[in-house]
Amino acid sequence: MDLMTPAMGFVVGFFVGLTGMGGGALMTPLLVLTLGVSPSVAIGTDLAYAALTKAVGAWQHWRQDTVEPRLVLYLAGGSLPASLLAVGIVRWLQKAHWAGLDQLMSRLLASVLVVVAISLGWRALVDPQEKLGKLDVLPVRYPTSIVLIGALGGLMVGFTSVGAGTLVMALLTVFYRDISPVRLVGSDILHGALLACTAALAHMAIGHLDLDLLLGLLIGSVPGVLLGSHLATKAPGQILRLTLALLILVSAVKLV
Repeated sequence: MDLMTPAMGFVVGFFVGLTGMGGGALMTPLLVLTLGVSPSVAIGTDLAYAALTKAVGAWQHWRQDTVEPRLVLYLAGGSLPASLLAVGIVRWLQKAHWAGLDQLMSRLLASVLVVVAISLGWRALVDPQEKLGKLDVLPVRYPTSIVLIGALGGLMVGFTSVGAGTLVMALLTVFYRDISPVRLVGSDILHGALLACTAALAHMAIGHLDLDLLLGLLIGSVPGVLLGSHLATKAPGQILRLTLALLILVSAVKLV
């Protein structure tokens, strides 16, 4: 293991701790562009990384009662089967020995990164979370729409490892503007942990996981997350989101 792997884990962990988002959108393109990892292995390893890191955050949110189980259930009802479907399609293309698989996954990843960058920039400029209410009990509304949001996130995560956090969270703010932001965040993190774990296991089953690479990333990410979280209260959130959006957009352009 060289020093580049934990260094990358540190950088991504730092941005996650600083902004609360962008992990998958940064990690996968960094693995592909910097270390030359194939897109399929980069996606599977990133999902395992996300599953472990988000599980810690989900546990903390569950302990402090900032998770809405019904919202997580609706999201998971769409996202988990959708993610397995996406990985199944990737496996089918792999078995067919399709020469353009890695190129297709790179282009899909780049396309999703552009959407994520636009979503981050929009949230930085509009900041809809500040307009959310403070309800601590989630009204049961739009269950079909929430399942479809989950399915969209699941497909994107299964194919690219990106999309469960930023885009799902942005869509949820449209439907649940009267619930307190912390409960939306806690629910989103628990859902993200379940989704990443499901998709990571599916990718691992078809050989898209590098355990040594995963260990190196985790070694660097822990201090990175701690440092980023410490500085988060001192840095302007709007500038951080715009910076992250720009970094993600640059990664997308380089992947094309």
